[in-house]
Amino acid sequence: MRRGSVLAGMVLLVSAVAGCDGGRTPPPNPTPSATTAPTAPAIGALTPLPPLGLPRAVHTATLLPDGRVLVVGGCTSNGCGGTPQGGRSEFFVPAARAFTPGPPLREARAGHTATALLDGRVLVAGGYPDEGRPPLASAEIFDPRSGRFETAGAMASARGGHTATLMADGRVLVVGGFTSTSLAGTEIFDPRTARFIAAAPLPVNRSTHAAALLRDGRVLVVGGQVGRTTLTDTAFLYDPTRDAWQQAAPLHEAKYKLAVAPLPDGGALVVAGQTADARDARLATIELFNAATNTFRPGPTMTEPRFKISEAVAVLPDGRILIGGGGSTVEVFDGEKLSILAGRLGGERQFPTATALADGSVLITGGYDNQTNVSADAFLAIPHR
Repeated sequence: MRRGSVLAGMVLLVSAVAGCDGGRTPPPNPTPSATTAPTAPAIGALTPLPPLGLPRAVHTATLLPDGRVLVVGGCTSNGCGGTPQGGRSEFFVPAARAFTPGPPLREARAGHTATALLDGRVLVAGGYPDEGRPPLASAEIFDPRSGRFETAGAMASARGGHTATLMADGRVLVVGGFTSTSLAGTEIFDPRTARFIAAAPLPVNRSTHAAALLRDGRVLVVGGQVGRTTLTDTAFLYDPTRDAWQQAAPLHEAKYKLAVAPLPDGGALVVAGQTADARDARLATIELFNAATNTFRPGPTMTEPRFKISEAVAVLPDGRILIGGGGSTVEVFDGEKLSILAGRLGGERQFPTATALADGSVLITGGYDNQTNVSADAFLAIPHR
């Protein structure tokens, strides 16, 4: 989804993408509305798996056509300040319930995006190569047929904390992100030409926002950070047929480090986030987007506040949405209510990944705790009806 925060200057950029709490000017936002709801009934359970090959946070995990999951990059050391092994990948093999080594990336990166293309390949774009270094403009593609990463050109702008959304026509919309400031620029990657082309810019720049493809083909972009001390409650819809943006009604509060996922009814679920750079500013609230009216309304309250969940919300094969990070529990939204899975993730898990598998289970990997200790833990979430 989905990340990062802006620092003064170009210092500790990877830590900024990871959302570490040190060394930043907190955005002056209003008192948060996060509350704790009563515990929901358990509808499934978490099963611990053998660990990842190395600890990871701010990484990506993408389902491949053969059922494996490709785990890419991330920060790999406590503090989440660097990417000493962020050029390594690995696979999760569901039949063996184990991880195996994958091919090396062309460049180490964290805070990047990984997008499954319609032809089975995976586009990996942008992110940060290491602490204190500017973001990358480069992109690479993993091809399951060759088992290798190949270069895929470069974006016009270097980006970290951006979003990359697969559209219905197979192209990928890259939105916003951070370089020396938050960006309004957007680009489209066309797999047929392996090139990025400019698209209509966002009306409001942003990074650490969230984006999702809606059933009607539009891309919804919500929230995020527009400057070093400013968050936004704005939401926009991109129409690929017109290469144009339309403004939607605002969110109920400005927030960043949130997530959004499409709903079967054509709308979207906006999950949690943070209204300021403070622990008590984390949100347990969700909002429901109505695609017919382009408006948001409050949804049920989660069992705990959650943030840093850009890659931790997964759409299940039956349309339900699993929220697998940002806290210590896992919840499932069924269109009306939230239910919880039995078991915990071993403490708060920030910037993990949640990847829906073909059998209806969800792979949850990595993340870090409140002291930014990076984890190699992995779980299989098995939700029931």
